[in-house]
Amino acid sequence: MSAAARHLLFTLAVLAGCASGPPAGDLAGRLWDVRAERFITEAELVARLRPARYRLLGEVHDHPAHHAMRAGLLARLAPAEVFFEQFDREHDGALREAQRSGADADALARAGRMEKSWNWPLYRPLVEAALGARLPVRAANLSTADARRIAKAGVLGAEDAPLMEVLARADWSEARDRAMRTAIIDGHCGMLPERAAPGMALSQRARDAALARALAASGEPAVLIAGNGHVRRDLGVPAYLPRDAEVLSVGLLETRPGDTDPRDYTRGADGGPAYDFIWFTAPHPRPDPCAAFKKRPAGSG
Repeated sequence: MSAAARHLLFTLAVLAGCASGPPAGDLAGRLWDVRAERFITEAELVARLRPARYRLLGEVHDHPAHHAMRAGLLARLAPAEVFFEQFDREHDGALREAQRSGADADALARAGRMEKSWNWPLYRPLVEAALGARLPVRAANLSTADARRIAKAGVLGAEDAPLMEVLARADWSEARDRAMRTAIIDGHCGMLPERAAPGMALSQRARDAALARALAASGEPAVLIAGNGHVRRDLGVPAYLPRDAEVLSVGLLETRPGDTDPRDYTRGADGGPAYDFIWFTAPHPRPDPCAAFKKRPAGSG
């Protein structure tokens, strides 16, 4: 059986589980329309996404089902260009050339250097789905080197002038800034020195601005493949996209023990919705992500 066939069977199995419905009170496998406050079907989600100029599809990076579920959406969102957080923007030319040469998914990953910094096999279903639907695969993210430079300096440099313009146009409030810093500290298990948070928050905003700038330059409807933090309406890429464009964000969220009301997952930093839609899944088994931080002295790093 080919790799594409295996991925298709896995996707169908995931979707079959969604169709059969979870046990009462269990959110896993269900889709929630945040504004309408009701559960919807996958077909309804696709119908809502198709007319939108920007379709933002989130993920927990190491969750295989999240990648399979979104791969199942891509062909139904054509025509579109598919932008990946996992490809740094300086590799976009190499991606274009590889696609003109008929590259397969693995060759595309090499051209875009994805295999150097991401767990490439997890993303193969998405790239294969895009290529199978003849959707251009594009690079969008700020490079790791630029992100580190901005985080260390705590300011943007002269070379970041295009990003400064994008950030200056955003409706960025103190509440959003506090929420961004809190999210970064929480993401480092509370072990990040507070002095580092402002620079890292600016670096994260620069990444979001770079992603938004790439999407806005597309001549086609655009799909963004990125982490849930990047697709949040309040803190992520939507804050930097043109205000008159239709932007729809889908968070793929893991359920939390005891939180069986979908409204527990929806509130953004400014009181509005964090996402337009939430697709719930069971948590993916993984080691304690804070274990490495707990081994280090508090305030180090």
